[in-house]
Amino acid sequence: MEGRPSKPTDLAGGLRRAIDERRLVAASWLFLGSPATTEIVSLAGFDCLILDREHSPGGLDTLYHQLRASRVPVIVRLASADPAAAKLMLDAGAAGVAVSNLETAEDASTLVQATRYTPTGSRGIQRLSRAADYGLNWQGYRRGIGAAPLTMGLIESRRGVANLEAIAATDGLDVIFVGAVDLASDMGRHEETTHPEVEAVIATIERTVLASGKTLGGLALDEEDARRKRQRGYGFLSFGSDALYVRDGAVASANVARAVTREAAL
Repeated sequence: MEGRPSKPTDLAGGLRRAIDERRLVAASWLFLGSPATTEIVSLAGFDCLILDREHSPGGLDTLYHQLRASRVPVIVRLASADPAAAKLMLDAGAAGVAVSNLETAEDASTLVQATRYTPTGSRGIQRLSRAADYGLNWQGYRRGIGAAPLTMGLIESRRGVANLEAIAATDGLDVIFVGAVDLASDMGRHEETTHPEVEAVIATIERTVLASGKTLGGLALDEEDARRKRQRGYGFLSFGSDALYVRDGAVASANVARAVTREAAL
């Protein structure tokens, strides 16, 4: 409709172009289940947000409020490739779906199929969804991001690594994200992501993903780490989370307050 304000789902086309053109996509995680922090983080300058639905609080109503609050496209992370859950996320207005711990090509195919409308996929049609402006922009949505929402799979286990070539060969899977912490734990290294054995497996993941033509994703620990990973071919990097920003900001302010209090007591 003419005059309709731009929404994050409208901006998702630009996000897909960035991925297709191998430009770096910068994201932030959302763990707090808060529309207010979602809005704040979305205004900070990230290309997109990843809204966690595996470890975070909040039901479907909270999800809708968070998606309304965001000014940038949102990818929703699910614990598994659940077609029913993926359909709810996309109808609510998510620009894409990420799935934790992809371990087989079947997992990857299920994820992709869950984001595509029937008959090519398993997603049922709801023309009155929020994503389609409650029917006012159904054709625009279906021809746009609704035709092929973004898909991301996290590799977090030895089994996923063993099946990575088949996973990466899945048509329609956009981003393969290295879940280094869970991978290290699965290897018996308990978050030792810099252990030589873990780093060797991560290097294998990087080579396999880049050779497949898929976008390689991962967590940027800091600016130096982000630069290193970009040089190694990463095209999708996440830079912290709402919970991290609140925690670190609160701790820094509390440290200042305690220091001033101690000086005042002298």
